[in-house]
Amino acid sequence: MEHGYTKNFLVKYLYRETSALKSLEIENAINSDKEVERQYKGLLNGFKMLPKVKFYPEDNTIVSILKYSAGSRLEPSF
Repeated sequence: MEHGYTKNFLVKYLYRETSALKSLEIENAINSDKEVERQYKGLLNGFKMLPKVKFYPEDNTIVSILKYSAGSRLEPSF
């Protein structure tokens, strides 16, 4: 694993944004390289401390967006 990109790959791995092959490569690096393992554990600790917030728009906001969308349809011009 290239150490110049290690943190970027580890962050992508934490968010499950890596391919299966890249995930295996990262897991291997975590298990075989103490520095990569240390970085991963540090990032994982920070990741766990992030709030798990989900935002939901109000119903009237969704209705307004759908109305606007319906009114701004593109008309085909042949």
